[in-house]
Amino acid sequence: MLTIFFAGIALTGAMTNMEMIESVVSEAMIPIASQVAGEGADTIVLEVNGEHPGSWLLEQTAVSVLNNAGLTVTNAREEGSWKLRIRPMEMSVTYARTERSWILGGKRIPRLATCQLSAFLEDSLGNVVLAAREGAVLNSTVSAGEIALLESVAEKWVNGVHTGEESGNLLEPLVVTGVVTALVYLFYSSRN
Repeated sequence: MLTIFFAGIALTGAMTNMEMIESVVSEAMIPIASQVAGEGADTIVLEVNGEHPGSWLLEQTAVSVLNNAGLTVTNAREEGSWKLRIRPMEMSVTYARTERSWILGGKRIPRLATCQLSAFLEDSLGNVVLAAREGAVLNSTVSAGEIALLESVAEKWVNGVHTGEESGNLLEPLVVTGVVTALVYLFYSSRN
């Protein structure tokens, strides 16, 4: 079953919802890491606040981004270490209304991955020296049949809710326009 899942992802070429979330979390963390490094910190105690089910992903990504910025991340507050508190304000994937590429084309669903982070940096004395709010957004459009392959079985919070509503359907307006045009033609042709 797992082989079929990965084969499906390889065939679609689209990012999974989890990959989209990882990407936006990383993108939102980069400016925070840059600002923290700019404050002169070298050793950071990282604390992720809030009750978001994706806090583990935020912590894992934050450690990686902070390390790439030249900062050392530790678990215990030591002499001279700084504390970075991060709270996920939003980390989710949402779906927009279903679209059609042509009049009778396949159904396509726009996806939007969003991440908003709030961060506070305390110096070694416990004074807040930085307060930041950063975010990132990533969007893509996939066919309706690919949604099941791109969602996560284990992490339900990355699966958006799809209403099944359609927008941008050209067939209905064309039919209505055709019927109205035919009625107008019949009305004026019957007067002669």
